Amino acid sequence: MRFPYIILIGIAVVSVWMLNGRYYQEELTLFGFAETKETEINLNFSVMVDELNVLSGQSVKEGQLLLRAKRLDSDIKFEDQEMKISEINAKKRIWRSEQEGKLKTLESSYLKKMGEVNTQIVAINNKLTQQKELYEGLDYIEANQDLPANHPSKMRIAAYEEERRNVEKRYQLDLTNLQSIIAKGTKDDDETIKRLRAEYKHVQDNKEIVVDIVAPTDGLIGNVHCKEGEHITDFRTLISFYEPNPTLVKAYVHEDYLVKVDIGDEFKISSIKDITQTYTGKVVGLGSRIVEIPARMRKVPEFKTYGREVVIRLPAKSKFLQNEKLILIGIKS
Repeated sequence: MRFPYIILIGIAVVSVWMLNGRYYQEELTLFGFAETKETEINLNFSVMVDELNVLSGQSVKEGQLLLRAKRLDSDIKFEDQEMKISEINAKKRIWRSEQEGKLKTLESSYLKKMGEVNTQIVAINNKLTQQKELYEGLDYIEANQDLPANHPSKMRIAAYEEERRNVEKRYQLDLTNLQSIIAKGTKDDDETIKRLRAEYKHVQDNKEIVVDIVAPTDGLIGNVHCKEGEHITDFRTLISFYEPNPTLVKAYVHEDYLVKVDIGDEFKISSIKDITQTYTGKVVGLGSRIVEIPARMRKVPEFKTYGREVVIRLPAKSKFLQNEKLILIGIKS
C-alpha cells in the first residue's frame, strides 16, 4: 500500500522541477507604471498674483505665459534693515566714545607722571642751587665748580631723567596702538552698513517689479497652488509642471529574481491596454532595499509579494499616459 504513495510523491517532485525549470527559462516579465518628472515652480521672493492663465491638467507650449505676478517685499523688511543700520551706528558712537575716553585717560596719566618726575628734578636742582649760594665766598670751595657725576643729587637727577624718557616712550607706544585701533576699528561695521544700504536700494528698486512665469518646455500643468490676488511668500510653490510624455517607468522585480536585473539592462515596454504601443527602455536606477510590491503591480494582486524597485528610462516620443500600467519584458543580451 505504501508503493503508490511513493510514486505520487515522485511524480509531484518531478512536476515541480519541470515547472520551475520552464519558469526560469521564460523571459523576465515585470509590471510597472509610467511616470513624468514633476517640476515645482516657485520664486525666492514674495509676490502678489495679478493674472493666472492656466488650469490643472491644461496642455501648454514652451514660453506660454502661465501667470503674471508683482514683487511685493514687505515694508517690515525695510524697517528691519534701517533698524540694523541704526543699531550699528549707535554701537559705533559708543565705541568711539569709549576710545576717546581711553585717549584722554592715557594723556592724563602721561601728564601726571611727567609732572611728578619733573617736579622731583626741579626740587633737586633748587636744593643744589641753594647749597651753592651758601658756599659762595668760602675760600676752599669754588663757586662755579661742577658736581661730580657720582654725586648723590646728580645720580638722582639722572635716574629721574631716565624715568621721564621711559614714560615718554611708553606713552608714545600706547598712543600709537590706540590710534591704530581707532583708525581700523569701525571698518567692519562700515562694510556692513554699506552692504545693508546696497541691499535696501536693490529691494527698493525692485519692490514692485512685474514677474512673468512662462512654461519652460511643452508640457502639462499639474496642480495650481495659487489664485489671482493672493500673496505668495518666497519659495512657496506656485504651479507644478509636467513634461508632455512620461519619461520614466517605475517597476518592481520579485525578490527571487533580483540578480536578473542590473543597471543598463533593456526591456520591451508595452501598454496593457494597447500592445501596439511598445518602446525599448533602459534600466537607470535600482532601489536600495526590499519593499512590498503594490497590489496593482503584482501578477496575483491578492497575494502580498516583495521585491526591488526598478527605474527605466523611456524615449521622449512615448505616448503612454501618466500612471498608465505597463508590462515589461526583458531583452536578452
